[in-house]
Amino acid sequence: MEQEHNVRPIKTEDYDILTKWWDSYDGIQIPDPSILPNSGLGGFVIEKEGKMIAAAYVYLTNSAMGYIDFLISNPNYKGRDRYEIIAKLIVACTDVAIAEGCKMVWAMTTYDGVIKRCKELGGEILDDKYTVIYTHKVREKQK
Repeated sequence: MEQEHNVRPIKTEDYDILTKWWDSYDGIQIPDPSILPNSGLGGFVIEKEGKMIAAAYVYLTNSAMGYIDFLISNPNYKGRDRYEIIAKLIVACTDVAIAEGCKMVWAMTTYDGVIKRCKELGGEILDDKYTVIYTHKVREKQK
């Protein structure tokens, strides 16, 4: 019997659950909703039998490029199908970006399991090391 998986948009009430998930992983900074697409609602969750298993955000730009980020999974879900479910979420997020006109969708991760699944899904994996550079505060205008 095949397990039923449901992919749906993130709801306002999901953010508290996602915050708990992020908080449970050591060293992961909880993103402020203001830096997430649609103030924290611009992403998708995947459920199994009505229980949230993972979530990810889809950034759409003013170009034909999309970006998937802030993938997080339920730390208490230990099912053997965990990575299969996460892979289905990645495919669903990619499909949404392509349906919105993106010709390229990219993401970054350091997790070997995610990298392995993305390779299996036909994603191109760059072996080059990247350093992410960002600012986390709005800069005040210089006078």
